[in-house]
Amino acid sequence: MQLSLIIPIYKVEAYIEACLHSVCMQLPLHGVEVLLVNDGTPDQSMQLARAYLAQQQHAVQQRFQCIDQHNMGLSGARNTGLAHATGQYVAFLDSDDLLKANYFDEILAILSHHSNLDIVQFQAERINDNGVVSPFLTAMPYTGQHTLTDDVYLSIFNRSAWFSWLRVYKRDLFDGISFPVGRNYEDAYTTPFLFFKAQQVYFSSEILLQYRINLHGITATKSEKNINDLGQGAMHYLAHLKQYPVLAPTLVSISQSYINDSISAEGYRRAYARWSTLKPQISQAKLEHTFILNRGNRLFLRFGVGFLMFDRTLRALGLK
Repeated sequence: MQLSLIIPIYKVEAYIEACLHSVCMQLPLHGVEVLLVNDGTPDQSMQLARAYLAQQQHAVQQRFQCIDQHNMGLSGARNTGLAHATGQYVAFLDSDDLLKANYFDEILAILSHHSNLDIVQFQAERINDNGVVSPFLTAMPYTGQHTLTDDVYLSIFNRSAWFSWLRVYKRDLFDGISFPVGRNYEDAYTTPFLFFKAQQVYFSSEILLQYRINLHGITATKSEKNINDLGQGAMHYLAHLKQYPVLAPTLVSISQSYINDSISAEGYRRAYARWSTLKPQISQAKLEHTFILNRGNRLFLRFGVGFLMFDRTLRALGLK
């Protein structure tokens, strides 16, 4: 088996059929398996998925495996998928997102022509519930196969786009690495460390996935848990910074998101208290500042909450 595609399912009645259609319409009859992980969804999402698959040709149905478990969250569902995957490579698709029609053709062609790849990274675009498409993420300055040199690492880690679904991974990269059960922003806890185990990456300029804008999604909600999980993500990076100094830009990026979300949900005083706790630990870690290429991250690291409040003021005045 060359590729295992893992799709966790939880409360996606409105989207699951479109998601599966985007897979089935192009699914090769050999070399690809699709693992649907029912994460204890309380609605009809899994019934809709099974009914949709029942309408497909038998050869397509044979490519799917349905796995039921009690609710463990997105991390637990992905870990279950990984435990059942048999492909040399694995990929992830959130069940409210869509594959572009050339996804499998592009990915399998790359894997067939480059036998020693660890990661394939591609482009994505946004889509809303009205079907309106918009750009998502700027293109990487690299295309084709590259060894993960210091310069390539710097580019990837300053971008901090850790979405698991943005890439295809050699399955054995996950040996000793799993998604953190009980945490949101699970990609940020996991994807950087897969890159540290990798050596060869292929950058495709093709847009292969449509990422749905979900204003009611878990990570779009600035709850206390989500804010705390962002803060714990920063602490996770701090714990590994000495071993992996290139984590510096993504540490500052997640810290900025952490404090910015705190301002939005909890107000200035609480955000300032959070930053007053985190900033000394960052300072003590002695980041390699030359690794931080993003101007906003550099300004945040220097001025903290004050920079974020100033930035908000400029935006409110229409000056930014």
